[in-house]
Amino acid sequence: MGLLELFAAVLIGGLSAVNVALPVAAWGRARDGRFLLVAGANGFLALLGALWVWGQLPVNPPAYTHSGVPSLAVVLVAVLLLFAATLWPRAA
Repeated sequence: MGLLELFAAVLIGGLSAVNVALPVAAWGRARDGRFLLVAGANGFLALLGALWVWGQLPVNPPAYTHSGVPSLAVVLVAVLLLFAATLWPRAA
């Protein structure tokens, strides 16, 4: 269990889980399906982060939950870009 891997996995799961709420709220107002797609992408990234957190814990997890720094870094960049796209103010 590496501390860097555990931190990145928790960050991926946490940011993605938080980032599900804003697109769902926007979908509730506008009923635009694109918001549900963004919320779904974030939901699955949150699930992936939770699996990776499980893989970093010393509880004898299955082999498919293990991850390395390169894959964590790529997914973390994707999560941060989705989070920035959600928080970016709309052009007036």
